Amino acid sequence: MHDLSIVIPTRNRVGDLTLCIESIGRQTGLEEISIELLIVDDGGLEAHELEHFRKELGRLPQADLRYYRKTKPGVWLSRYEALGLVDGEILLSFDDDAELDDPRYIRRLLDTYDSDPSIVGVGGIAKGLTTSKSGRLLGRLTCQMSASPGRLSASTLAGSLLLWGDTEQTFETDFFHGCNMSFRRFALQDMKPYPWMTSYAVADDIYMCQLAGKYGKLVINPELRITHHESPSSRDKAGRVARATAVNHYYLLNLRKAPVINYAALLWTLSYLTVKSTLKRNFNAVSGYTSGILFVLNPRKNKYREFMLD
Repeated sequence: MHDLSIVIPTRNRVGDLTLCIESIGRQTGLEEISIELLIVDDGGLEAHELEHFRKELGRLPQADLRYYRKTKPGVWLSRYEALGLVDGEILLSFDDDAELDDPRYIRRLLDTYDSDPSIVGVGGIAKGLTTSKSGRLLGRLTCQMSASPGRLSASTLAGSLLLWGDTEQTFETDFFHGCNMSFRRFALQDMKPYPWMTSYAVADDIYMCQLAGKYGKLVINPELRITHHESPSSRDKAGRVARATAVNHYYLLNLRKAPVINYAALLWTLSYLTVKSTLKRNFNAVSGYTSGILFVLNPRKNKYREFMLD
């Protein structure tokens, strides 16, 4: 058994993954902490690359590297299958393009859990995320943000994370940013291989928080800041991501047993995003959002109803 399991889903981004693992190898204050790091690969890492990663982790007092190459792609499946492969009390998940600037990030994370036994999830902040007053107003009017940094919008979008950079104290939250989030492993026992969560898996982090939040508190610690070397656009096609935004948030509302008004809010948000994409002449996204709106409005689509049952 390990004290901490770190899971990194990845796909053909060796440079980013190397920076991430090297930054983990520089962590301090972990003399009595046993760590395993599991790489869940949808691509194909070479033996010499894995050897370099083992060398970097060797700088920690007690750390093991494990490697798992999946047969079916998709980040949600990576997160789901990882649960059956790790044994740590706490599961910490990083995107492969995350870099830990603070050498005491993991120590601070574990101390946050120790501060309150009712906490089942701790999240951090990606540096540089911010918005203006006008951006906040627009986000609220289009149901992409809420007024509170720890609350999802009415349509279950996570735009409120743009408020996190202004926070100083640990606060309770509905959701994490998927690039750096953690959970007590038992709190994820209800995860399922949802068939609509394919490829890019929009809102996968919110799904995990929804499931884990039934077992205790989720908090954001503003001291847990990383650099997220995020690509300016998804590696999936814009149309697929747009449609997944509609489909995945629709099923998230199902999972939350949300009232009708929240579905109306989702349609309002999708309509705004459709107009925005039209003005930007991103017609692939327009097609995806339009398809997603039709999906939400279709009364005969409950083919996955069994996944919504407790």
